[in-house]
Amino acid sequence: MVIILAKTWEQLEEIQPVVLRMLKNSMIKDRLAHASLFEGMKGTGKRDAGILLAKSILCLSPKENYIPCETCLNCKRVNSGNHPDVHIIEPDGLSIKKGQIQSLQEEFSKTSVESKRKLYLIIHADRMTVNAGNSLLKFLEEPHPHTIAILITELVQQILPTILSRCQTISFKSLSPQKII
Repeated sequence: MVIILAKTWEQLEEIQPVVLRMLKNSMIKDRLAHASLFEGMKGTGKRDAGILLAKSILCLSPKENYIPCETCLNCKRVNSGNHPDVHIIEPDGLSIKKGQIQSLQEEFSKTSVESKRKLYLIIHADRMTVNAGNSLLKFLEEPHPHTIAILITELVQQILPTILSRCQTISFKSLSPQKII
């Protein structure tokens, strides 16, 4: 069961105001990192923030340069999980395997299908095998233009230090009991 905490930027601001401010400033200044690591406890809105960021990047009619309109074709396709320039990698069984990262690299060596940018989210990045992590490292060291990586983890200490050094870490704070309710 997936619990959606933040479907909009306003909802994200309620639960993660510091994260929202960082992402908003990066987008307004057009200085998004090519690789970000969203880390924090389960249920803090990391995945939702990644999806919101994807919509903001790909939206055809953003409000205030960063708020997705939610009505254009790109926003709808990101919401439904079938935008060709957004790729989500999750563990295949217990781990993310080297083959999954290699498939991702092949996909990103091609030009964008419909937009100027491509984005990939790696959910549970801490579950990458060592070989997968090393494959991803090469990808992070030589980023493709207009490609954005978002790694999501609850266990930041399990991420290879070399990967950590190439990502902007964004920490999601635990939610208060009032926010959970």
